[in-house]
This record gives sequence, C-alpha cells and structure tokens, in this order.
Amino acid sequence: MRAVINDQRSMNSYFLSWFSRLAYVFALLIGGTMGGGIYVIRTFSDYKYVLLLVIFVLFLHTWLTIRRLFNGISFRWMLVSAIFLSVFSLGLSRINLIDYKCINEIILSRNINYTHLLQLPEAVCFERMNSENRRRATLWIAENKNKLVDAGPVVFVKHFGRCGTYNGEQISFDSLKEYFRRWDQNTLEDTKSEPCILYIHRDIKMNYVNRIKKCLAELQAYRIQYAVLPSVREYDDKYYTYLVFPLVTSRYFAEAEGWQKLQKTSNIPKHVHDLYTTATGEIFFNGTKVQFDDFKDFILHKILVMPDYCIKYHIHGNSTYAEYIFIVSTIMQVIHELRNNYSFEVYQRIYENLEWDEAKVIRERFPYRVVEIPIEL
Repeated sequence: MRAVINDQRSMNSYFLSWFSRLAYVFALLIGGTMGGGIYVIRTFSDYKYVLLLVIFVLFLHTWLTIRRLFNGISFRWMLVSAIFLSVFSLGLSRINLIDYKCINEIILSRNINYTHLLQLPEAVCFERMNSENRRRATLWIAENKNKLVDAGPVVFVKHFGRCGTYNGEQISFDSLKEYFRRWDQNTLEDTKSEPCILYIHRDIKMNYVNRIKKCLAELQAYRIQYAVLPSVREYDDKYYTYLVFPLVTSRYFAEAEGWQKLQKTSNIPKHVHDLYTTATGEIFFNGTKVQFDDFKDFILHKILVMPDYCIKYHIHGNSTYAEYIFIVSTIMQVIHELRNNYSFEVYQRIYENLEWDEAKVIRERFPYRVVEIPIEL
C-alpha cells in the first residue's frame, strides 16, 4: 500500500513539473509574438488529440500501480472508475457556475472589430506602429454591420487628455470638426508631436477619410500612421495588429484650389504628373489608363526617367480607402527599392543601415513627392 502511494506521489510530482514547464514554454512563445500568439499557436485545435492522449496516459499510468491492490479484478474496477469519472466530468461540465456566454457577449460588445465592419486594407510597404504611450490619438473608422444604404461610417476615438483617458468615444461626422477642436484643447503637450493611428475599414469612401485628414491637418496633427495588413500573410488577419503605413499629412495634403499657393511656397519640380483615381476604381496617369498589376512597374519607369518629379494625386471622393492605400504604398515601395539600390552603390549598405547624413543624401536623390488633392463631391 505504501509503495502504491509513493508511486502516485512521484507520478503526480513529475507530471506537475512537466506540465508547468510546458506551460512556461507556451507562455514564452505566445508572449514573443507581439500578443498575437493565439493566432499563431492554436493549442487546442492543432493538438487536441495530444491533449486527449495526456488524459488517457495519466489515467492508465495511475492504474498500473493501483491494480496491484486488486487481485485479478483490477480491469473491472478500472472500467468502473473510467465510467464514473466520465459521467462525473460530463456532469460538472453542464453546471454553469459562471455565465461565460454573457461575459463573452459583454466583452465582445466593446470590441469594435466585432460590432462593426473593420477590415483593414493591404499594403506592400509598411513598418511597426508606435506604442500606445507614443501616440497622439487612435481613431477607428468603421461601418455598421446593419447600416442603411446612405449611412455614413462610425468614428471612435481614443486619446490621452489632461482630464484622463478618453477610450472609445463615438462621434458623428456632423460634429467631427467641433469634437476635434475640443480634443485639441484637452491634448497633453507631450503627445502633440506624436503620430495619430488610424484604423479604417477598407471599403470606406475617401470622401470621409479626407474630411478626417483635413481636421487633423488643421490641428497640426501632421503625422499619420494608417493601420494595414501585409499583402502576403502567413497567419490570421487578427495577428497583424502592429503594422502601419506612415505619411506626413501637411506636406502631401492640399485642397484643389490651394495648388497654386503650394507651388509658390514650395520648391515644386518641373516634371509634374497628374494621377487620378475614379469612382469605379480605375487609375489614370497623365490621361493614360494604368492597370493595377502594372502600376508598380509603370511608376518605377517614370521615376527612373525623371527623378525630379512631382505627382499630383487627385483622389476621387467615391474611390475606396483600399485603393488609396494601394497607390501610396506602391509608390513608397518603389522609392524604397530605388533608395536601397542607390545606397548600395554609393555606401555598400542598404538605406535602413545608413547614418543620418548619408540617408539624407539618398532621400534627396529619390524623394517621395506626392501631393494629395481631394476631389470634393
């Protein structure tokens, strides 16, 4: 009897030690994937048979020692105990001590991705977004799942003000300008130089996006980081919560009537190209229609022929946000490739590894010159 008890103690100690180490390894793996480990390591769905095998091994290993107490009838008692434990476990599983379904619904009701349509666009060029303590604000522009035909998108804002944190406030487009004005008065001075993070549903019309960008520009919130998905993805979309496409609004956003003024105050190159997107998603460059699949090679050729360029990007209000991100990220991707190639020629290093003064030389050689001009509806 004592030997059986000692064997059980040893087995339990060994199992707890092994299980705690395994849990520690899983915690490291999930924590090391930027909080998205649940979408990379699907423990139960991928290894459910292994987990069931652990239960069988523990049960049978226990009976390897206990069966010595039953002379010749151990298998009968093992079957009885298996049935009893199965019935007992199923009975406990039916008892809801905590209404987890209600708790799940409460939590999900506060999740914008669950309550609204918020599918991010794809981008071919991106970087890691700033952490929450290095943001001026975070904005979500989504669509209602049961929206009316002419209903506008829904805007949620999170920012840090003098009176506390404003988390997930919903505002209407009609009161957008007034809200932004009050928000600016309450903004902490330390955060005014930080970027604004924008999560925007891919099918939102650019007419709404341009209004938000205009309000931000009037508040001198020039740095914008657009949350995006990589065009090539290995994991679930929910895993990619930290990628953005960055732009500086003040340099690349102008009203249509402000183009002449911009030419006088800025050093606009001689070679100015007109890029148009239509309401049907077509791209025209200097009057020539360009297919989406050929756009990158087309822009690359134009910049190589005329490096001293400027692109006037006329954004139709009915074009989608996904089309806008595709165009600006593709142009930026071309610029990055040219910078890397030229940097390797001159300094034998890629652009990202250059010193500040060396990188400045490369930027002046291949600048990103795109002036965004909204076409008001």
